[in-house]
Amino acid sequence: MASQRLVLITGINGYIAAHTAATFLKAGYAVRGTIRARTPNVESLVRTLDKYHDGTRLELVEVPDISADGTFDRAVEGVQAVAHLASPVSMTETDPAPMMRAAVQGTTSLFASALAESRRESRRDTLKSVVFMSTISAIFTPSKPAGHIFTEADWNDAAEEEVRRLGKSTPGYVIYQASKTAAERAFWAFGKEAGAEFGMTALCPAPVLGPSLYLPEPISSLSMRVKDIYDIFHGGAIPEFSPIRSTFVDVRDVAELVLRAVERDTKTPRARERYLLVGQSPISPQGVADVLRASFPERRDTIREGNPGETYPDMAWRFDAGKAGTLLGRDWIGFERSVVDSAKVFLGAEAV
Repeated sequence: MASQRLVLITGINGYIAAHTAATFLKAGYAVRGTIRARTPNVESLVRTLDKYHDGTRLELVEVPDISADGTFDRAVEGVQAVAHLASPVSMTETDPAPMMRAAVQGTTSLFASALAESRRESRRDTLKSVVFMSTISAIFTPSKPAGHIFTEADWNDAAEEEVRRLGKSTPGYVIYQASKTAAERAFWAFGKEAGAEFGMTALCPAPVLGPSLYLPEPISSLSMRVKDIYDIFHGGAIPEFSPIRSTFVDVRDVAELVLRAVERDTKTPRARERYLLVGQSPISPQGVADVLRASFPERRDTIREGNPGETYPDMAWRFDAGKAGTLLGRDWIGFERSVVDSAKVFLGAEAV
């Protein structure tokens, strides 16, 4: 596969990564994706992505353990850009050590391979951009005072402290927040210490909604917030309030911003940027039910009514995603469209 306009996407069979691959293919790039192993879900993804290219611009590389030293050496050969989207996720794990180690070492291992590739005499100046997929959880913490407006300048220091305090009794969602925060810190520290000459971007998206590019098997492995939509659409309970659930960004906007960051780095060498991605706030799971009942009246007997029109209590904090909005260069995809488009994918699968 030619190195010109070649992007590496780690964990390509993931929800956001699949959309990112499609976005780059539609933009004319060649895509190399890492997978743990060939599975039926990977084959489903390949069939879907083949719609977006001529059959010659997609390549898969098996990386069974993202935390192993040198595991990405083959994957980074000749790439113009790297989008690091692979990350360990488990909301049931209570021992933080394995997930923290995998998240941080997976990031530093990839970075070391990318750095070495960028400094090879025969490849010099080929690598222009590395994009790291962080999360709003690396920014948001409820310890901030009421009225605080979260921006890219904020960091979630509380999650890592909770991991240290609770040890092997840490809730899974706290481990996730801490692991992503630690991995992003490692991303920036490695780049600074190594004097990386390519552009570096961290994207910190709110909970991501929107249509899945393909439906995984089992359906329980859907991305968490998309699984909320699936469950509500099929008569499940409406989730309860949480501050993070009051924010959202559409998966297609996230994928587009990965592309925009790479294209910016091609024109602006050695850029260093962090972006908070929030397409709309406040939103709520009750809002998901309201949108679905209004948009699919034939399923009103299935979709729980809940408390129509109910919103979360007035949020004490706000989120400023203006910087990312400027990079996107258009309006964010709205909550209602994101929910409806997600449900249409479920209906389409049921009709097959």
